[in-house]
Amino acid sequence: MQDIDPLFARLGRLHTALVSDVLDALGHRTGAMDFRIRAAAGGAQVVGRAFTLASHPIEKPEEVPYEKLLAAYRELTPGDIVVLASNGELRSGVWGELLATAARARGAVGAVTDGLTRDVAALDAMGFPVFARGASPVDSAGRQAVAAFGEPVVCGGVEVRTGDIVFGDVMGVVAIPAALAEDALRLAEEKDQGEDVVRAELERGEDPAEVFERHGIL
Repeated sequence: MQDIDPLFARLGRLHTALVSDVLDALGHRTGAMDFRIRAAAGGAQVVGRAFTLASHPIEKPEEVPYEKLLAAYRELTPGDIVVLASNGELRSGVWGELLATAARARGAVGAVTDGLTRDVAALDAMGFPVFARGASPVDSAGRQAVAAFGEPVVCGGVEVRTGDIVFGDVMGVVAIPAALAEDALRLAEEKDQGEDVVRAELERGEDPAEVFERHGIL
């Protein structure tokens, strides 16, 4: 079993709303993906480093099937989350059990796509978290193809670069730029502690306006 990055372990004790809030405070107000990208299979939380793929719609099968997709697998590293931008293709499932099996064998810990996924029951059985816009039984062959990997993508309205931190839970998915990761984590932990204090004061029946004035948290 691979070691868990301490940063990932700390993030996993928080939640995406905290992280989204502190990214706002850091001036990065575009970290949260479209609300329709939700836990679709395999678990309700995932934390790891983005490995980007860009798919695009096609009208006929590729001359060399899955050429870029299969090449991308050689670059996957432990702790990666596959972030697959579908560029609007919502006819077919871009992810599935066999892709997840191969990714997990290379150490990947989950997948996020603004497209659709297949094989939900199998992914659940694997325990491989997949966050997607929905599910479809339709095969991607002849409908979409991976055109690039390791390059910046826009997934769910958010620009993601390979190496950024991806955090998904029951509320959705947030992408943290690598350069902001340490600051965002520190501030999110501090805000989490502050919310504990505010919660206790509200539970005692203290006036919410006075609580907010003291802590600036609500």
